[in-house]
This record gives sequence, structure tokens and C-alpha cells, in this order.
Amino acid sequence: MSAVVLITFHAGYSHSSLALAALQAACAEEPFFPQIHRLEPLEKADPRWVLEQVLARRPAVAGFSAYLWNIERCLHLARLIKQLSPQTLIVFGGPEAGPRARELLETEAALDFVIEGEGEEAFRDLLRWRLSGVGGPEGVSGLWRRDGARIRSNPPRPPDLAALPSPFELGLIAFDRPLIYWETSRGCPFKCTFCSSAEERLRLIPLPRLERELAVIGRHKDKTVKLLDRSFHLGKGRTLGLLQRFADSGDSLRFHLELNPDRISEEAMLLFEQAAPGRFQFEIGLQTLDAGVLARIQRAMDAPLALQNIRRLTRMRRHALHLDLIVGLPGEGARQCAAALDRTFKLYPDHLQLGFLKLLPGTPLQRQATALGYLWDRQPPYEVLQTPHLSFAEISRLKRYAELLERLWNSGLLRHTLMRLTDAHWGGALSQTFELMLHHLPDGMLRARPGPPVWLEALGGLLQPRLAADAVLRQLFLWDYCSQGVPGGRTPEWIRGLLPPPQRVKTPAGRKPLHRLQLDAVAAAIVNEWRRDPLPAGAYFLWPQRHLKGVPLEILPADGATTTAGPSDEA
Repeated sequence: MSAVVLITFHAGYSHSSLALAALQAACAEEPFFPQIHRLEPLEKADPRWVLEQVLARRPAVAGFSAYLWNIERCLHLARLIKQLSPQTLIVFGGPEAGPRARELLETEAALDFVIEGEGEEAFRDLLRWRLSGVGGPEGVSGLWRRDGARIRSNPPRPPDLAALPSPFELGLIAFDRPLIYWETSRGCPFKCTFCSSAEERLRLIPLPRLERELAVIGRHKDKTVKLLDRSFHLGKGRTLGLLQRFADSGDSLRFHLELNPDRISEEAMLLFEQAAPGRFQFEIGLQTLDAGVLARIQRAMDAPLALQNIRRLTRMRRHALHLDLIVGLPGEGARQCAAALDRTFKLYPDHLQLGFLKLLPGTPLQRQATALGYLWDRQPPYEVLQTPHLSFAEISRLKRYAELLERLWNSGLLRHTLMRLTDAHWGGALSQTFELMLHHLPDGMLRARPGPPVWLEALGGLLQPRLAADAVLRQLFLWDYCSQGVPGGRTPEWIRGLLPPPQRVKTPAGRKPLHRLQLDAVAAAIVNEWRRDPLPAGAYFLWPQRHLKGVPLEILPADGATTTAGPSDEA
């Protein structure tokens, strides 16, 4: 037995593991390199099938990369392997294993070793010792192991990033999935106490290596390059140079970056304005807008400047923007959380996520949690249950807000409707809109997650009187509804009553039964919040092209459309 199997579980098909490829690359000069195999099943894969794949290679060592979402699956597979192949050494690493090393070795008999910290050199040295008899456990960085009844550990040593072999240059990266994970740095310049990188110093991967890796990535088409950097603010000169390099890359590459909004320079903002639409995707963790809470979590952020810069990014409508807020931070109550939601909603990001604090093992906030009065689930994902400022009932209510955000805003189902409804009817407070919606939704509906017709039928009692009284709201609601699909047999009866009779409109795919929709100047201005090419007030037909990937929306001016009257064959 000399084979080594590296294993992780993915939450979705588009994901792949840069960590496993990096571990394999670190062993490129070793005699056992050809015997290293990677196995990356989906989390929902049949455990028996995965076990067969592992044991078929008769591994001397099975190494697991463990994360928040897959630790239980990893442990289950490790136990099965140990039962059937007791001589196989089981090694755990990754952000979920390292901080829990002592606990895992004390409670999981199947585990032989846990590696804390970055694993490339540590795993290589462990394999040298176990497979080639070179060195010993005392020299392996971050290694946790049993020594009789005792558990011993070595302090982790961060590797020299310039000395690590590149999995991209070695051809170890699979490009068969839409996402490519990449990194230009490790650690973080910030010290947010809830984050697993709070105590990791920032280190940069040398630019010449990045250029070579980007050349490899650039040979592939239609990929999203998701940078794993905790924050893409790496010094002004370096940051701008890399951003320009990304902007100049092939037309089918997109770069997903995490940004700190108050750190975006004017030069970077101009570059984003000039880059091809869709070249970048931005993920911004605002987390909170409360100055006192920011201080408690040691997060340095100029909130007014952050909001100003986010608004500038959203008004470009060139690059998708994802905003995050966190519920449950120290000192923040339900009213503050709702106020932050209301303020960030008014920025109209493409995606707005209301997340919930996870007290991750090894983070400063997790170590402080008991003293701060937190109650939380001790099993992954370690989500907060109650704080001195947020009751369990209040957190549960905010979870319902989060579900409404996903179903009505992030999905696009009622995007323009929510903008008008919230601004014109409830003073800009999305939280108030959601409160009223919750009164109209049946118990259990949010858990059941039904399709759009069921949502709209349930919300009819709330919407109908307001649609009758507000012509702009009515126009935007019909625009939203017809953007999702051609109205048909599942359309709720009350929505049918708002639609004009269908006309058969000539499209590249033949004549389609579409409804003539009107936008006055106010409604057009709201629709144009999402458009780079503004629409004038007027009449339009909407054709969601469900036969094409992504369901692009074709907007046909009614004045120029070729139509014939007649009943719809899809209604």
C-alpha cells in the first residue's frame, strides 16, 4: 500500500478544490507523487460509492480537507475507511479541522493525525516520514497526534508562498467546471473577530507567479475566476496592476472579488467604470452599519464612505454586486438589524444576503462568546441561537426576512415591485414591507418554498388594494411578472384580471402570445435603475427566452413590434 487519496466533499457541481490541488503540487518532486489521487464528490453523493472509490486504490494515507459544510460527511467516510482498512492512516486538515484538532483526536478514533494551519509543506513532510522514512513527526508543521494517552502538537509554520509549486503550472487544475478558484494572497489585513482569518497575517504571492498562472487560466473560456483572497486590497500599486490585468483578460473570463467598500480607490473605481460589463463580480461584506458594533468586532470601516462607494458601484450597472449583513454581532439588537437592512436595501444591490453569525472554532469571537452571554449551536455551522441583545424569537423573525429576500428580491421575482412598494408605501423601510407580508403568508410557507404562482397567490391580499390605488406599482408588478415567463395556465386569477389581452408578437423564435405593458416616466425610471441603456416611457412586450441559458429577457418596443390579435395558446 503506497497510494495517497486526497478527499473533500463539495456542496455543488460548480465547485472544485484548490486546496487538494495545492497539496498534490507540493509533492511534485517526491517519489510518491504519481501515487497521489484526488477524489471530490458532491456532498450528496452515495457514501457507499465514495467508499468504493477510496478503497479501490488501497490507500496508505487518506487525507481529508474539512470545511464547515462537509465535516460530518468527512468524519463519516473516515470511520468507514478505518473499519474496512485499519492500516490506512487518516489525516484531517482544513479550516474546520485545525481549530478543532484536540477535540477531534479525543473523540474520533478513526483519525490518526490533524494538521493545523496551511497544509502544503506539512502534508508533504508527513508523507515523507510515513512513506519514505524521512524525518519524523516532530518536524511536521502544525501536526497534532496521539502519544499514548497524551495528545501532542507542533506549532504551525506558514510556508514561504514564493517557494510553493503552482498547481496551475503543473497542470493539476481541472477546468471542466464553471468556477475556477484562485488566490493572490493569504491571510487578511483586517482583524474582524468573527472571521477565521482574524489572526492570520497578510502574505502576498509573487506577481511573476500570478502572471504565469493567469496565462494558464486565460486559455479557457466562459469561466468565473473566484479569488479566495479575504480582501482584495493589497497595496494600491499591486491592486491596481492586478485589476488592470483582469480587465484586459479574455472576453469570456469574469473575476469575482471580495472588497472592503471604504477602501476602493478612485483609480479602481474608474477602472471598474471602464471595464467591459460583467468582467467583475463584487462581494462586499458590510456586516453592520453600527459604529459601536464595528468597534466591538474590531472591524475598521468608514460606514458613510462605504455606502457612498457601494451606491456608485450599483449605479454603474456593469458588474454584479453581492452585499452581506450579519445578524447576531455583539451589541446589535433587532431594531439595529432591521435599520441596517433598510439602509442597504436602498442601495439596490443585485443580491442582498441577511446572514446569521456563526461562532467558528478558533476565532476570537468564539473564544469570547460564553463570557459575552451567547447561546449557539455547538454543531456545524455553529449558528447563533440567542444573544443578550437578540432573543431566539427575534432571530427567527429575521430569518423569515432573509427568506423573503431570497424569494422576492434575489430571485428577481418582485424586484421592481419591492422598490416601489417599499419607497412609496412604507417610507423606504423594507423591514416594514416584510412584516406586512408575513401577516399574509400561511404558516409553514417559508419552509415549504413553493413556486412563484403560490407566492403571488398568497400575497394577493396585500398587493391587490395597493395595485388598484397606485398605477406605477401596477405597471412595475406586471413588468416583474411578465419578466419571469409568459403568463399561462398557472397565472393566479387576480393577476389575469390586471393583464391586457395577449397579442401574438413576432419574435426570432416565432409568434408568441405577449401582453402589451405600459411604463410611464416614473415606472421607467425605476426599471432603469437596473439598466445601462435606459428605456423611455412607453409600451413594451416582454419575452423571457426560456429556450436559452439564463433565460435572457427580450424587451420589444410595442411601436415597432409586429403583432396580430388573438387568444393565447399558452394561457
